[in-house]
Amino acid sequence: MTEIIVRGGDYEHTLGIPGVYSGVRLGYETPPIREVFAGMLEQRRYEVCEYSFANYLTLRGAGQDWLTALPVFPYRAFRHSLPVVRRESTLRGLAGLSGMRVGVEDYSMTAAVWFRGLLKDEYGVDHRSITWVTRAQQRFPFPAGARVETATRDLEELLCDGAIDAFLGMSLRDSAQPTSERRLRPLLDDAQAEEAAYFARTGIYPIHHCVVVRSDVLARTPAVVDAVCAAYAAAKESARRRQLGATFMPWGKLRWAETLERFGGDPLPYGLTPVNREVIARLARYLRDQGFIETEPAVDALFAIPSIRA
Repeated sequence: MTEIIVRGGDYEHTLGIPGVYSGVRLGYETPPIREVFAGMLEQRRYEVCEYSFANYLTLRGAGQDWLTALPVFPYRAFRHSLPVVRRESTLRGLAGLSGMRVGVEDYSMTAAVWFRGLLKDEYGVDHRSITWVTRAQQRFPFPAGARVETATRDLEELLCDGAIDAFLGMSLRDSAQPTSERRLRPLLDDAQAEEAAYFARTGIYPIHHCVVVRSDVLARTPAVVDAVCAAYAAAKESARRRQLGATFMPWGKLRWAETLERFGGDPLPYGLTPVNREVIARLARYLRDQGFIETEPAVDALFAIPSIRA
C-alpha cells in the first residue's frame, strides 16, 4: 500500500485526515506553514502539501508544472482587518493608505495580493500609489512597475518607529501585550462589519491556500487525487458534525448557526463550484493586474479533478 504524508496547517477541520482512502494510506503533519511553503518552493521537498494559492498561480503562469493543485482550499480569510497602524495614527480608513508607506512580509504572499486587489476594487486605491516596504528575501522577483523597497530592519519595529505608516502583519508581537500597553491598533475600528458587508455585496470569501501534489507523484500514484480529496472532505465533515468551536465559547452555537446560514451551509467549500470558480478568477485577475502573471489561466487547467465528489 502506498503511504503519503500530507503537510498542512493546524486547523480543526483537517486534523482528522489520517487514514486509508482509495488504497492510499495518508498521514498528516503540521510543521509551521511558512516552512512548508519554503520547502516546497525551494526544494520540492513534499509529495503533498498545503500551499500558497497565489504562489501556485504565479508558478503556473510562468509555465512551471512540477506541481498540480487539487480543488481543496483549507484556508480562507477576509483581509480588511490585516493592516495595523500606530495607536496615535490619524489613519482611520483603507482609502487613506494612498500615498503611504506600507510594510508587508512578502510582496507575493496571497494575503498581500488579495489586499491590494481589495484596495483597488473597493476603495479606489491603486497599489502603485503605495510604497511597499518588505524584506530583502522574497519568494518571487518583484513584478515590473511594482513600487517596492526592501528593508533589513524588522517591519514591526519600523512601524513602531514611524518609518512606515502601516503594516500588513500576520502575527504581531505587540498583540501579545496587555491592551493598555500596545503600541499598535487595527486600521479599521470595525473590520468585521466591513468584511460582512463585502461578502454580502460580492459573495467573495478569499481563498488563500490550496493543496498541491508534486506532478511526479501524481504520475506515479494517480489514486492520490481521490485519496487526498476524500480525506479532506471527510475531516471537514467530521468537524462540522462535532460543531468544533461552537460548544466551548459562550453564544458559540448561535454564532455557528448564523455563520453557516450566511455562508450557505459551508464556509469552506471544496471542488470547482460556481462560487469557487468566481473566487479563483478574482484572484487570477488581481495577479495579472499586479504583474505576477501575463494572462489569466483557464480554471480547469489548474487542477487535478477527483473522480469522486469531495
